[in-house]
Amino acid sequence: MLSEVTLDWSRVIVIPSDERWVASEDPHSNERLIKGRLLQGLAGNGKMLSFYRAGLDSSQAPLVIEKELASLTQPFSATLLGMGEDGHFASLFPDFAGLQKALDPRGSVKCLTVQTNSSPHLRISLSLSALLNSAHIVLLIFGESKRRVFETALAGGSGYPVEALLNHAQSTLTVVWAP
Repeated sequence: MLSEVTLDWSRVIVIPSDERWVASEDPHSNERLIKGRLLQGLAGNGKMLSFYRAGLDSSQAPLVIEKELASLTQPFSATLLGMGEDGHFASLFPDFAGLQKALDPRGSVKCLTVQTNSSPHLRISLSLSALLNSAHIVLLIFGESKRRVFETALAGGSGYPVEALLNHAQSTLTVVWAP
Protein backbone atom coordinates (compact mmCIF):
# COMPACT_ATOMS: atom_id res chain seq x y z
CA MET A 1 0.00 0.00 0.00
CA LEU A 2 2.83 2.40 0.81
CA SER A 3 4.26 2.01 -2.68
CA GLU A 4 1.12 3.68 -4.05
CA VAL A 5 1.21 6.70 -1.73
CA THR A 6 1.95 9.97 -3.50
CA LEU A 7 5.27 11.21 -2.14
CA ASP A 8 8.33 12.73 -3.70
CA TRP A 9 9.89 9.28 -3.78
CA SER A 10 13.01 10.66 -5.47
CA ARG A 11 13.85 12.10 -2.02
CA VAL A 12 13.26 8.81 -0.19
CA ILE A 13 16.16 6.52 0.72
CA VAL A 14 15.20 3.16 2.17
CA ILE A 15 17.77 1.68 4.51
CA PRO A 16 17.34 -1.86 5.82
CA SER A 17 17.78 -2.25 9.57
CA ASP A 18 19.63 -5.45 8.81
CA GLU A 19 20.45 -7.78 5.95
CA ARG A 20 21.71 -11.28 5.44
CA TRP A 21 25.08 -11.33 3.69
CA VAL A 22 23.58 -12.70 0.46
CA ALA A 23 23.14 -11.21 -3.01
CA SER A 24 19.94 -9.27 -3.61
CA GLU A 25 18.65 -12.02 -5.91
CA ASP A 26 18.81 -14.58 -3.09
CA PRO A 27 15.38 -15.59 -1.71
CA HIS A 28 16.65 -14.76 1.82
CA SER A 29 17.54 -11.16 0.91
CA ASN A 30 15.68 -8.31 2.60
CA GLU A 31 16.77 -6.05 -0.26
CA ARG A 32 14.99 -8.35 -2.71
CA LEU A 33 11.82 -8.08 -0.62
CA ILE A 34 12.05 -4.27 -0.31
CA LYS A 35 12.64 -3.78 -4.02
CA GLY A 36 9.94 -6.28 -4.99
CA ARG A 37 7.27 -5.01 -2.59
CA LEU A 38 7.97 -1.38 -1.71
CA LEU A 39 10.07 0.24 -4.43
CA GLN A 40 7.41 -0.39 -7.09
CA GLY A 41 4.64 1.71 -8.60
CA LEU A 42 4.73 5.31 -7.41
CA ALA A 43 7.65 4.41 -5.13
CA GLY A 44 9.66 3.08 -8.06
CA ASN A 45 12.03 6.04 -8.14
CA GLY A 46 12.89 5.72 -4.45
CA LYS A 47 16.47 4.79 -3.64
CA MET A 48 17.90 2.08 -1.45
CA LEU A 49 21.12 1.85 0.50
CA SER A 50 22.24 -1.73 -0.11
CA PHE A 51 24.15 -3.54 2.61
CA TYR A 52 25.40 -6.51 0.58
CA ARG A 53 28.20 -5.58 -1.82
CA ALA A 54 29.56 -8.19 -4.20
CA GLY A 55 33.35 -8.29 -3.99
CA LEU A 56 33.45 -6.59 -0.60
CA ASP A 57 34.54 -8.67 2.37
CA SER A 58 31.74 -8.81 4.93
CA SER A 59 34.10 -7.60 7.66
CA GLN A 60 34.60 -4.34 5.74
CA ALA A 61 30.89 -3.75 5.03
CA PRO A 62 30.05 -2.05 8.36
CA LEU A 63 32.74 0.61 7.83
CA VAL A 64 31.53 1.31 4.28
CA ILE A 65 27.89 1.45 5.38
CA GLU A 66 28.67 3.70 8.38
CA LYS A 67 30.41 6.16 6.07
CA GLU A 68 27.40 6.20 3.74
CA LEU A 69 24.99 6.61 6.66
CA ALA A 70 26.99 9.59 7.92
CA SER A 71 26.47 11.34 4.57
CA LEU A 72 22.66 11.11 4.83
CA THR A 73 20.28 13.59 6.41
CA GLN A 74 19.56 12.58 9.99
CA PRO A 75 17.67 11.86 12.09
CA PHE A 76 15.91 9.32 9.91
CA SER A 77 12.25 10.18 9.36
CA ALA A 78 10.93 6.75 10.30
CA THR A 79 12.25 3.33 11.23
CA LEU A 80 10.18 0.16 10.90
CA LEU A 81 11.29 -2.85 12.93
CA GLY A 82 9.96 -6.31 13.63
CA MET A 83 10.60 -8.48 16.66
CA GLY A 84 11.37 -12.20 16.79
CA GLU A 85 10.16 -14.73 19.35
CA ASP A 86 13.58 -14.52 21.00
CA GLY A 87 13.14 -10.77 21.52
CA HIS A 88 15.56 -9.75 18.76
CA PHE A 89 15.05 -6.77 16.46
CA ALA A 90 17.13 -5.91 13.41
CA SER A 91 19.73 -8.71 13.67
CA LEU A 92 20.48 -8.08 17.33
CA PHE A 93 19.98 -11.64 18.55
CA PRO A 94 20.26 -12.69 22.21
CA ASP A 95 23.12 -15.10 21.44
CA PHE A 96 25.20 -12.51 19.54
CA ALA A 97 28.61 -12.20 21.23
CA GLY A 98 28.72 -8.44 20.53
CA LEU A 99 25.19 -7.75 21.77
CA GLN A 100 26.16 -5.49 24.68
CA LYS A 101 28.13 -3.20 22.37
CA ALA A 102 25.36 -3.30 19.72
CA LEU A 103 22.74 -2.29 22.31
CA ASP A 104 24.68 0.69 23.68
CA PRO A 105 22.25 3.58 23.07
CA ARG A 106 25.10 6.10 22.88
CA GLY A 107 27.58 3.83 21.13
CA SER A 108 29.73 5.08 18.31
CA VAL A 109 29.31 1.84 16.35
CA LYS A 110 26.40 2.27 13.95
CA CYS A 111 26.72 -0.89 11.86
CA LEU A 112 28.18 -4.30 12.60
CA THR A 113 28.61 -7.83 11.36
CA VAL A 114 26.49 -10.38 13.22
CA GLN A 115 27.09 -14.13 13.32
CA THR A 116 25.09 -16.30 15.70
CA ASN A 117 24.05 -19.90 16.14
CA SER A 118 20.40 -18.87 15.82
CA SER A 119 20.89 -17.50 12.30
CA PRO A 120 22.24 -19.61 9.45
CA HIS A 121 23.45 -16.49 7.58
CA LEU A 122 26.08 -13.93 8.42
CA ARG A 123 24.27 -10.59 8.77
CA ILE A 124 24.94 -6.89 8.69
CA SER A 125 22.87 -4.92 11.21
CA LEU A 126 22.42 -1.39 12.37
CA SER A 127 23.09 -0.90 16.08
CA LEU A 128 20.61 0.43 18.61
CA SER A 129 22.35 3.84 18.58
CA ALA A 130 21.89 4.07 14.80
CA LEU A 131 18.23 3.03 14.99
CA LEU A 132 17.48 5.44 17.82
CA ASN A 133 18.55 8.28 15.53
CA SER A 134 15.00 8.32 14.12
CA ALA A 135 12.18 10.81 14.44
CA HIS A 136 9.74 7.92 14.77
CA ILE A 137 10.18 4.16 15.33
CA VAL A 138 7.46 1.59 14.73
CA LEU A 139 7.86 -1.90 16.19
CA LEU A 140 5.62 -4.56 14.62
CA ILE A 141 4.71 -7.62 16.65
CA PHE A 142 2.69 -10.50 15.25
CA GLY A 143 1.11 -13.29 17.25
CA GLU A 144 0.38 -14.18 20.86
CA SER A 145 3.81 -15.65 21.62
CA LYS A 146 5.60 -12.48 20.51
CA ARG A 147 3.15 -10.38 22.50
CA ARG A 148 4.12 -12.34 25.63
CA VAL A 149 7.81 -11.76 24.88
CA PHE A 150 7.09 -8.04 24.40
CA GLU A 151 5.15 -7.82 27.69
CA THR A 152 7.96 -9.60 29.53
CA ALA A 153 10.50 -7.16 28.06
CA LEU A 154 8.25 -4.22 28.92
CA ALA A 155 8.15 -5.35 32.56
CA GLY A 156 11.97 -5.17 32.66
CA GLY A 157 14.76 -7.53 33.60
CA SER A 158 14.01 -9.93 30.76
CA GLY A 159 17.36 -9.93 29.01
CA TYR A 160 15.57 -9.72 25.66
CA PRO A 161 17.34 -7.36 23.23
CA VAL A 162 14.05 -5.54 22.55
CA GLU A 163 14.04 -4.36 26.17
CA ALA A 164 16.89 -1.97 25.29
CA LEU A 165 14.80 -0.52 22.47
CA LEU A 166 11.81 -0.10 24.79
CA ASN A 167 13.96 1.59 27.43
CA HIS A 168 15.63 4.07 25.10
CA ALA A 169 13.07 4.88 22.37
CA GLN A 170 10.11 5.68 24.60
CA SER A 171 9.25 9.11 23.16
CA THR A 172 9.61 8.06 19.52
CA LEU A 173 8.28 4.48 19.66
CA THR A 174 4.93 3.16 18.50
CA VAL A 175 4.26 -0.55 19.01
CA VAL A 176 1.76 -2.27 16.72
CA TRP A 177 0.55 -5.74 17.61
CA ALA A 178 -1.53 -7.97 15.37
CA PRO A 179 -2.89 -11.35 16.47
